[in-house]
Amino acid sequence: MEVFRISGIEIGLTETGKVWADDREIGSVARERRFDQWFWRAYDVDPTVEIKRFFTSRPEAIQLLLLRADLIEGIGF
Repeated sequence: MEVFRISGIEIGLTETGKVWADDREIGSVARERRFDQWFWRAYDVDPTVEIKRFFTSRPEAIQLLLLRADLIEGIGF
């Protein structure tokens, strides 16, 4: 598991893209090619909940998951 900080919060990221924070899984991220460009997409931990957001960087996608998990109050980009 890769461990790093985003928005001051320690994040764990598995090889399969699962994102962990505060000792719980908060979702996952994956790269997806759309419109001839690569984007990062955030996925809710619940597979029935779809998040329709695309970001140009992995940290931005992880910040959305942090926001949805009430670990941060806003995204500053």
